[in-house]
Amino acid sequence: MISLYYILNFLLISIYPVSRIFRLFNFFILDVPDELGTTRENSIFYTIMAFAVIKYLRSYSTIQYLSSLFFTIKIALITSYLFVDAKISLLYGGACLAIFVLCSEPKFDGKTKIQDIEEIKEFEELVGVKFRDNEDGDIIEELNERFTKKQKGKEKNKKTQNYKMTEMVFAEFYVDWADTCNYTKEIWANFSCKYTTNGLKFISINLAKIPRLAECYRINTSAMSRQLPTVILFEDGEEAQRFPPIDEKTNKIPKVLKYGKKELQSYFDLEKRYLATRDL
Repeated sequence: MISLYYILNFLLISIYPVSRIFRLFNFFILDVPDELGTTRENSIFYTIMAFAVIKYLRSYSTIQYLSSLFFTIKIALITSYLFVDAKISLLYGGACLAIFVLCSEPKFDGKTKIQDIEEIKEFEELVGVKFRDNEDGDIIEELNERFTKKQKGKEKNKKTQNYKMTEMVFAEFYVDWADTCNYTKEIWANFSCKYTTNGLKFISINLAKIPRLAECYRINTSAMSRQLPTVILFEDGEEAQRFPPIDEKTNKIPKVLKYGKKELQSYFDLEKRYLATRDL
């Protein structure tokens, strides 16, 4: 079923061509060519086309692409109406703002094999990790010990890794207020449907419900955070890989990162993990 968000945005965008075809307003100024023979209207829509291509190449999912495309087109139409009449531009901008406030972007609602985790004990059981104390103890200290141990044995594990003999869990840590978490849901769902086996499971954790895990795994959940969503691949209860990665020396995240489907498949070596565990 098509979301109300898409219907209303499509109607908003359709107002311009309808008003143009039936000459509801005076569009004369948009039809005046410049020295190169290009009208203002053509310049605006050439810009839209360029942005549409760029957004497509940088988008994580269909939802993100459509949201970005709607936003770009509406800004262009507000600009076009501004040349015609400032009052019309303000009315159109107000309508866009009202729909933005009253109608939120749709969330991914497709097929998935990801298991949602509601409690920290459930996380322990599925991942295979056991914290010293779930209630009052300082589990951050324990995670620091685990992190140090993992770094020391990292190169050795790479050489001797046997995926068939390893219990692997692909965990997505997210919050509802981060747009990137919503946009990347489609990627994780596709991965879960394609790669889930008895030895490779997919789970998701809402850090707003289990904030202690955000502290344990060094995930910043603020609105400006570049760590959302964070995806960690656990092997036998130990953190093996994470995205976005954290620099071990500076404890910072690289500036340029993209949640690209192909890049993530290669980064986590999902194809080999799947082939090694599909017959278990």
